Amino acid sequence: MTEPSSAGQHVEVPDHWFEPVERCWCGGRSNDASAFSSEYRSCQRCGTHFASKRLKQEYVASFYSYDGYWHRRQSDKSHPTLWDRQELLERDGRVDRWMEAIHRHLPLGKLGTAVEAGCAEATLLQRLRRDGWTTVGIEPDANTAAAVRERTGLDIRAGAFPDTPAPRCDLFIACDVLEHVTDPRRFLYAAREALVSDGLLFLQLPLIGGEDEGFGSITEKVFDWQEHAFIYTRESIRLLLESCEYSVVENDSGWVRAHEFVVARRWNRPARSRRHLANLPEMFSDEWTTFIDTLNDFAAPLGLRQFNNWSKLWEYPSVWRQGLSETRWQGCRVLDLGSEQSPFPWWLATQGAAVTLVERSANWVDQWTAVRDALGRPSVDWRIVDSSRLPFDDDTFDVVTSFSVIEHQDDKALAASEVARVLKPGGLFGISFDICEPELGMTFPEWNGRALTRREFERLFWNNTRFRTDDAIDWNMEDVPAFLNWHKRTAAHHNYVTGAAVLAKRRAGFWARMRKALTL
Repeated sequence: MTEPSSAGQHVEVPDHWFEPVERCWCGGRSNDASAFSSEYRSCQRCGTHFASKRLKQEYVASFYSYDGYWHRRQSDKSHPTLWDRQELLERDGRVDRWMEAIHRHLPLGKLGTAVEAGCAEATLLQRLRRDGWTTVGIEPDANTAAAVRERTGLDIRAGAFPDTPAPRCDLFIACDVLEHVTDPRRFLYAAREALVSDGLLFLQLPLIGGEDEGFGSITEKVFDWQEHAFIYTRESIRLLLESCEYSVVENDSGWVRAHEFVVARRWNRPARSRRHLANLPEMFSDEWTTFIDTLNDFAAPLGLRQFNNWSKLWEYPSVWRQGLSETRWQGCRVLDLGSEQSPFPWWLATQGAAVTLVERSANWVDQWTAVRDALGRPSVDWRIVDSSRLPFDDDTFDVVTSFSVIEHQDDKALAASEVARVLKPGGLFGISFDICEPELGMTFPEWNGRALTRREFERLFWNNTRFRTDDAIDWNMEDVPAFLNWHKRTAAHHNYVTGAAVLAKRRAGFWARMRKALTL
């Protein structure tokens, strides 16, 4: 693979520097071709366009070399070469626009330490130094870093961020960089760790505005798969930043098309032992996406439901992490409510659990029979139940699971009571549930049942004396706005949030102690 330069030379870019990819930064898999380039895929989960091949991390410095990238490749693309950039950026007013955007979100007279990852010729850092800032630049290629350091006298460090770390800073800058970054969540979290608590992140990058809007005559240059791992939309860049614990403060301006500005602050998210409401940092974490991948890979050959763009991306991993992951499944009796095409109970059956599925309708029985046969007839049976009353003896099951079912159950108090009744003492109840708080502007469609409020969940489940919950539930309401923005994007009626919890039924000794205490 070679790239001709305008000077008649060639920039060698070996095939083995790149690897095929099928995932977006959000973990979404897609085979949907981008409308702008056959070399890119369009992600249903977040809306980002991502290249189907990606530069391997070990070749980043080699690709962005002083001669090959900053001179020959830039010349070939009719871009200014390294030492032509400063004069151009000063002349066309771009540096002034950068400074104006930064100062819009800083206290008057604010100075401190500024770090720029991918600083190139360091024009912006020179302006900041002139204004009194302490500056540090990071550039992948050692020769480029040395040349810029010698020419400017700035502190320019060689290496690709975050492998080459940034010092503590008040301002972190990445201009025309994030679209090149192959692991943007790692990059942004590392930048967040470098920033002080009220630190500012400044980005310039190409952003797609509308579904059918490209970048005009430079669309082909922007969709350069060798350089640009991701092309974001305005919505997906916000989603990415919020998933990395930033608060976006500007996302609607730029210098010229394909050079848009995004400004964000480090979000000091409260520490919590459990997050019972859906949130983006967990949902797009490696832990959550790996778990969903496991379920999806299990479900696909069986024709069971897969999850790509639904709140279940958070619900299943959350319930698993909150307590079910520690369960020994061999011989464990499991009751799954509202099973439909969920892969989860079948996956538990392959780990040795004896599973009973429950549904209101027999519509799924033929598929369940086929799945059971395909899996070699694991211990799975089912009951068709047209109410919340369960046809099982007391203290029958070790685990009961209910994923987004309670909102569809008319008698919610009976449903809660029945779960507690059929659970063995010490047994676990894993539940996910929709929460709608009208006073916060949330709505829930009548045709979909009735969602709980937080107070109703507390009354029915969390504070239910048959479950062991000694502390008040700690609702992570700070996560709701960002999750709602994503959730409403997945469907017009998704104007509510999702919660999850794992509760343990109190053991028999508890009631004996209670009776004894009452007689004293």
